[in-house]
Amino acid sequence: MESAEAVSRTPPAVTDEMSAALLSGLGAPALVELTARIGMMNTTARGNVALGIRSQEFSASCGLPPLAAPTADGVASA
Repeated sequence: MESAEAVSRTPPAVTDEMSAALLSGLGAPALVELTARIGMMNTTARGNVALGIRSQEFSASCGLPPLAAPTADGVASA
């Protein structure tokens, strides 16, 4: 999760240590696939925000706190 959050930040906050740990644990092909998947999901989420598609609150059923709160203009802020 730490890596996914780091990849999704603006600007990205991935460290060499994060990449090295994933590379050693997963191997190069899986690291590339994981990074691509995280990037695609981040793009999808940002597109949903831009289109005004709102959360269906699935995280609430898992007991997860919200990562960001919507503002009056509809843009989420952390």
